[in-house]
Amino acid sequence: MKKINLIVTLAILLCAFVSCDKIEGPYITPDESVETNVEFPDIDPATVFRKVLIEEYTGHRCTNCPDGHRELASLHERYGDSLVAIGIHAGSFAMTSGIFSTDFRTEEGNTLYEDFTINQIGTPAAVVNRKQHGNVYPLSIPAWQPAIEEELTHDCVAAVQLINVFDASSQKLTAHTKTTRLNGDTSDLQIALYIIEDGIVAPQKDGEETIPEYVHNHVLRGSLNGVYGTQLTTPEEDGTYLKSYELDCSAKSWNFSNCSVVAILMDAETHEVLQVEQAKF
Repeated sequence: MKKINLIVTLAILLCAFVSCDKIEGPYITPDESVETNVEFPDIDPATVFRKVLIEEYTGHRCTNCPDGHRELASLHERYGDSLVAIGIHAGSFAMTSGIFSTDFRTEEGNTLYEDFTINQIGTPAAVVNRKQHGNVYPLSIPAWQPAIEEELTHDCVAAVQLINVFDASSQKLTAHTKTTRLNGDTSDLQIALYIIEDGIVAPQKDGEETIPEYVHNHVLRGSLNGVYGTQLTTPEEDGTYLKSYELDCSAKSWNFSNCSVVAILMDAETHEVLQVEQAKF
């Protein structure tokens, strides 16, 4: 009996150790920022407008996903720079098979797919500003535009400036950001920097057809500072926040001329996107 009790005690202690070691959300990445050595232009708060992030979940073996691509292209035409899109290939239809050999999946995308319960409706789906609309995160195509319209009615609480410095010889990217609070906002903030790429030619299912040279746009390629980024905790003297991050791209097969950085400013507690900015390499 004592031996059994000892085994049970050890099992409990092991479970407690594993439980303590588990990282709970919001999965903040240790801050490995570098010096910000660029000059940002002054901003006029009156000229800052709210931008909305739409994260489109898709897959190259998903027969209905091109309908989402076409809808998103239409939304871009409608909202212009007010809408920033990230295409996240995740789930079973994003797996490689046969001629679908290009692996668009990323660790970041897989995590977001799980965290925002995309499997509730499957792909195509989208999450707008990482908020629930109609009490759910993943939205089917008809719900995308109403969610965007709703988000555009909210006040702009911050400005995000983004300057990228890309050294073509070393293929090192440094992304510099400056965040300025507006309208007295006091929420805890964190910022994440993602890489997206346009113009990737690879097969895609479209209904009953397979298109060998389909053009994939705004494809998530990775991040500079983790899935949910790092917290903004130490303001500059003027109350703004500076964060810069480096990424060695020398081993990447990306077309750098088609790549952009997307800076996502979030509420640190809820993950709600408060502002988003995009700039090419």
